[in-house]
Amino acid sequence: MNSLPQKILVIRLHAIGDAALTLPACCSLREVHPNAQIDYLSSVNARGLISAFSMFDHLYVLEQGFDPGEGKYDSASKKLARLTSASRMGIELRKNNYNVVIDLQNSKYSRIVRKLTGTERYSELERYESKAHSLRVIDAFHRAGFEKIENEFSLKIFENFSVNGKELLTDSGWDGKKKIVLLNPAGAYETRMWGDENYSSLGGLLVNEGYMLLLLGTEKLKHSAEALAAYHKENIIDLAGKTSLAEVPGILSHVSGIVSDDSGLYHIAWAMGKPGVLLLGATRSDWACQPGDHGVCLNSGDLECGNCMMEKCKWGDVRCLKRYTPEMVYELLGKVME
Repeated sequence: MNSLPQKILVIRLHAIGDAALTLPACCSLREVHPNAQIDYLSSVNARGLISAFSMFDHLYVLEQGFDPGEGKYDSASKKLARLTSASRMGIELRKNNYNVVIDLQNSKYSRIVRKLTGTERYSELERYESKAHSLRVIDAFHRAGFEKIENEFSLKIFENFSVNGKELLTDSGWDGKKKIVLLNPAGAYETRMWGDENYSSLGGLLVNEGYMLLLLGTEKLKHSAEALAAYHKENIIDLAGKTSLAEVPGILSHVSGIVSDDSGLYHIAWAMGKPGVLLLGATRSDWACQPGDHGVCLNSGDLECGNCMMEKCKWGDVRCLKRYTPEMVYELLGKVME
């Protein structure tokens, strides 16, 4: 860039996992431009996540029309509410006089905001390029003139979030000494589920090596929590359905590793540099497998039926996931946690 930017706006709405994948680049931006004003615009469902990290000067949130709990998301009234929210936000942000806008959403709503800010220098995410999402984020920064930006995993969270995370863990049975591995059987469909039996067997291998097991996430994990507790009750920290999104980064700051189905929680852990194994299943591996030596992505890209994006396996056996044994995953996790 011809001159150092003074005010930068980053936009990423909607999906929590995709919002997490923007954070390492934003961390790098803060390190490269420590004196710039860096603001972040999110929507209401990702607000808790972004609020935990200290590299932003201001967090702005689109609320009306963007809350998935406010009736049918694609109804005419919701679309009108989103258009109204985006327009009002763009007008509000115009007064900030941004030098650059990085639009990592690239939707009609984010473009409305960007155009109404009046900012001339901007870039947009390539939404459909066959490339890891986090690398497309990096490319968007580069196109805006930030050539030195790369994925930086030393994300800083506010101290009170870390303290609160530790308290949640100790109140649920952690002694503050044993290393914790997060197990996350959170696949949305059968083609993205490694299975409770595999997670229980992996849990046994980890417990035998002295690890505590952590369950974290939504109420949907309750069945898996019960299955794991049946085998490892004395060694499980069960926080499934008991925490808010804003509390997740503070908890993860005390975790040593993660094994997970395809989920937003894994992407948050990846962004924070936590060693992990992602069992991707039917999800497109070219988008969901992120770079970095701290993660292993077990995907279906080598199979004829791979990256199918189907909810049900056409073979009926979810072979893309079930070929990976607990022993294999345990060994891979050990390597990235070294």
